Amino acid sequence: MSHHKSIRLMISFCVTLFLTVTIYSCQNNQNNNSFSNNNGIRIGISSENLIFEEEITSLAEQATKKRVTIIPKGSVSLVNMACKGELDAIAIADEMWPDIKCPSANWVNTSGTLYQSRVQFALPKTTAQSLGWDNKIVPRQEILDKLKSGEIQLATTIPTYSNSGYNTLLWLTRETIASTLTPEQITPESLKPLQPIYQNLGKSSESTGYLAETLAKDWPENTLVALYRFLYAPDGKALYHHGETLSLSKPVTLIEVKPAITVTPTWFVTTENETLKTQLIEGVFNQLEAENPRKFQQIKQLNPPLPNTVTKEVTPIAEVHRQLLDNFHPSVRQKRWIIGIIDASGSMRGQGYEQLLAAFSELLEPQKAKDNFLYSPDDRFSLIIYQRNDAYQIPLNSQPGEEISRETLWETLQKEVKPGGGTPVDKGLIMGLETAQKIPSDYKLEIFLFTDGQFRDPVTPELLNIYQSIQDKNPELTIVGAGGVNTQQLQQLSAKLDARPIISQNASETLDELLKAFREAQI
Repeated sequence: MSHHKSIRLMISFCVTLFLTVTIYSCQNNQNNNSFSNNNGIRIGISSENLIFEEEITSLAEQATKKRVTIIPKGSVSLVNMACKGELDAIAIADEMWPDIKCPSANWVNTSGTLYQSRVQFALPKTTAQSLGWDNKIVPRQEILDKLKSGEIQLATTIPTYSNSGYNTLLWLTRETIASTLTPEQITPESLKPLQPIYQNLGKSSESTGYLAETLAKDWPENTLVALYRFLYAPDGKALYHHGETLSLSKPVTLIEVKPAITVTPTWFVTTENETLKTQLIEGVFNQLEAENPRKFQQIKQLNPPLPNTVTKEVTPIAEVHRQLLDNFHPSVRQKRWIIGIIDASGSMRGQGYEQLLAAFSELLEPQKAKDNFLYSPDDRFSLIIYQRNDAYQIPLNSQPGEEISRETLWETLQKEVKPGGGTPVDKGLIMGLETAQKIPSDYKLEIFLFTDGQFRDPVTPELLNIYQSIQDKNPELTIVGAGGVNTQQLQQLSAKLDARPIISQNASETLDELLKAFREAQI
């Protein structure tokens, strides 16, 4: 095969790899009536494994004579769903996540047809050349030293929610503590040397795809990026994102490091139905490579073999993973102050306010926050309520910038705030921004506006002046649509305040996006 054909083949593969929407062919639609009943099969596939979507669907339908629905989500989301009994099988990025999220699950690991991938570092070519990293295998200690000194910054995904980000954290931790880790070695004190890296990240996201899209728009010269190997074009001039080729404004150097950060995508059959379990093991996952060996060959092309001088480290035991994740936020990341500006007007009654309470329970109930890796004892919160003709901070008579416990805020929000009256969003925003002025500068400042958008434009010269006065604190503003959302109004407000909009008419989708924003606000 010619060089040009090989490149086209690789690009074609990457386009296929990151399709995140299940597409059924006309033939599948015609055959739906042939399935024995409406009790279909649900299989979760993470982005690393979506290349096998067609084969998994076809083999599962043949083996079970039932309709198959593919759920494309991140590995952690899929494991959470499987832990709740919502999926029959999962194809995820790394086998560690089930041990972390639900260690008592009795799942079958069908790892007979695994492939190897890895987390790949990349840096703008001019910076790589100035560091002497162009065409060099760089030791981990050298990477760590440059990151800790601030000479370069790290762009990575969230370690507590994303496989690439977690494996990067583990890789750095092993250099700081020991290559062979025990749970007892991972403590807040032992992780402190990583604080300069994670408190000064260049860019971060929950999703490798979203991070790739962000970097394609702006990849700073001093930013070292940790993404999957198969996201990069071979010449370092583009990234692949959800089936598209995103050209970079500057060429980057793919940097080999030692030891390598390797990832092993894994398949689990999670159903408790013994008949279905056998059908999926024998008829689907054991047959996957035979169904299309060419795709496995393509994967090898996108993940070239490691140089002989580069070693891989053995995956630690599950207790090490849990200890590292439990200690990451309390030990490593910057402490943050979240200001919630909450619409409690009459139009928020019902689903809108219930949705808001569900989201805040994940942050303000300590055990829930810990279970979801959203907890740090140093985090602080201020909640501003606006309704009728005014805005006020809860609990009543508390002062802006006052340290209030999670428990007190959660109890007040549930018991004392009742939706009703008008929507003075301008007063809520002004009080929230004035509160932000009083937050100490050593906190990362996150502002969340929760509203259905049923109001007139609140952006006035007074509001803009206050907003400009806190820009030196580098606040991140997120506008969350809840209830019966006026999408146009919220989009316009987001644009004027340079805010991140989270807008959906679907309550569960909005909640998922809001929790994603909470997670991404952590680092």
